[in-house]
Amino acid sequence: MLENIETSNEAHKNAVLDRILSFGKQRIGFLGLSFKEGTDDLRSSPIIDILEKLLGKGYEIRIYDKNVEVSKLVGANREFIMQRIPFISRFIQGDAAEVVMNSDLIVVVNKEAGFAKILEALPSETIVFDLVNIDFRGKAERANYSGIAW
Repeated sequence: MLENIETSNEAHKNAVLDRILSFGKQRIGFLGLSFKEGTDDLRSSPIIDILEKLLGKGYEIRIYDKNVEVSKLVGANREFIMQRIPFISRFIQGDAAEVVMNSDLIVVVNKEAGFAKILEALPSETIVFDLVNIDFRGKAERANYSGIAW
């Protein structure tokens, strides 16, 4: 079982990437960057691989994660992101509202406090792709909502 974990993880990341691409939207906003809320640890975040591929394909990316400030990352965490996406700070916004207003697709990466309220206020035409099964009011009625939980 252990020897198949890496293969399984890659398959999940590819499925997420394929789903993001299937929406056909060029402007994509990400709520969260770290692997879980409340941390700046990017080393275990599968979304980094997906972002790397989307950026390579020319997608317009915006990211909001209140815990991640690239200039404050240290040690192995900083080394990891600088090797993978050294220009990541260009895409990180300090305001979630900016990310939402300038995106046609929102990808929810972690369950950071405040993301539920952001999702509740989104226009109905904005597509939400939820990777963590975040709970927010109106989710069940939202036509442009889909998700997986990895």
